[in-house]
Amino acid sequence: MGTRGFGLFVVAGTVLLGGCAGNPMRQYDSELRETVQLVQGGSVKKAFDLLEKNNEPGVLVKDKDLLYYLEKGELLALDSSYPASKDSWLKADEFIRDWEDAVKSDANKVLGDIGSYLINDKTRRYDGQDFEKVMLSTKLMLSHIMQGSYDLARIEMKKTVEREKLIESFREKEYDKLQEDAKQQDVGITVKDMKGYPMAELDAPEVTGLKNGYQNALSHYLAGYFFEVTGEPSMAEPGYRNALQLAPNLRITQAGLREIGRRKPGPKESDVLFIIESGFAPAWKSITVPIPIPTGKKGLIATPLSFPLVKSEYKGFVPNAINAGKRQIPVETLANLDVMARRQLKDQMPGIVLRTVIRAVLKSVAQEQANKAGAVTGLLTTAVSVVSEQADDRSWRMLPERISVARATLPVGTQSIEFQTGSGTFRKDVDIGNRFTIIPIRLTGGTVYVGQPNTPGAIAIAEEPEPPAKAPAAKRPAPRRPAKKAE
Repeated sequence: MGTRGFGLFVVAGTVLLGGCAGNPMRQYDSELRETVQLVQGGSVKKAFDLLEKNNEPGVLVKDKDLLYYLEKGELLALDSSYPASKDSWLKADEFIRDWEDAVKSDANKVLGDIGSYLINDKTRRYDGQDFEKVMLSTKLMLSHIMQGSYDLARIEMKKTVEREKLIESFREKEYDKLQEDAKQQDVGITVKDMKGYPMAELDAPEVTGLKNGYQNALSHYLAGYFFEVTGEPSMAEPGYRNALQLAPNLRITQAGLREIGRRKPGPKESDVLFIIESGFAPAWKSITVPIPIPTGKKGLIATPLSFPLVKSEYKGFVPNAINAGKRQIPVETLANLDVMARRQLKDQMPGIVLRTVIRAVLKSVAQEQANKAGAVTGLLTTAVSVVSEQADDRSWRMLPERISVARATLPVGTQSIEFQTGSGTFRKDVDIGNRFTIIPIRLTGGTVYVGQPNTPGAIAIAEEPEPPAKAPAAKRPAPRRPAKKAE
């Protein structure tokens, strides 16, 4: 890197330290930890206030961004404030559509921005993980259905498929460009050279068994369910078929396609879909791994570099079944966001390694030139290098770890539901409506949230489960910390 390259590095560092689309000084994972804990304890309103406080404009926050609207929408949904939740997610969707428009109009420019090796990934505008982009569309689809906006739900279903195709096309182009850049920059270091990085977590069978890191069976099953219960079985078939391709071994996806048109609730019955969300999405951490970096006269030097790591936290409990209407309805998981996050990281790791290594080489050369230029310049360059050397920890933390479903035909009216939570038995009466009913349930590890079905703006139920019955002394389980009541 010559004088011009050194100058660019210093300019980039000045922007980095002064504030940009993303602030490397902001520790997003730490911020959201307390918010998650409040939700676990049933204090959604306090969690909402904390989110607002953490996103007030200041040194660390320039403007409210995509993540603010994603997290806000999730908190409002937990409180069953569905119209406000939908509005927040629509704001978030504007950010995603900006990214989509940029990819459609000039994908090469977007790829060029990704390949900018002078700036750390954390300083870029956050456009969402690929699975978050798709999940946002799914959340909007569900929100529209529960508020009776069926035409908007249909639009969201179509948009989900288009979004998946765009992501697939873009990632293929990105891979080709990264291969080209690796040759041009003469960087031979690959994922295999990352000694000390827990690659086994990215190579686990459940990760490699996924088709990709952004599609999930829930999105397509929900579309199939909606079209079937609203009397459009021919439109339901593609949704069920896509869900079956993504989750071929589940009874519910097999039955979805096999029983189209055969499920016909009576005049006083409803086709009920329970959507059970468990836990919280994994955190994205920064891990430091020594990588051999060429440094001119000194040759290869093992340089500590930071890479992202998906860390499972606040894992959720998924009940085996829901008891309702004197029936035991089996529960099956259609989306495991923990596994999806690891699959996405696995697919994108080659590009992350390439960007990080090239940036480290540029930093090394810049440091040598800065030291020659004087002590002050050398210290400034060192400060830029230290601050910028951390992996991106931004992610949609309020998302659940897993999303499961249970489906049955139940009598219309008030029905008692019962299921296990991992810390006891939860029982509650819910209203079953006509034709079809969707009942959202969230198990956070400490509190159970149940949204009133098909009723815009209904009040959420957030209560503690009943403790499990005492077992015989010889088999007594370890005591559990009781769940807290919502405030």
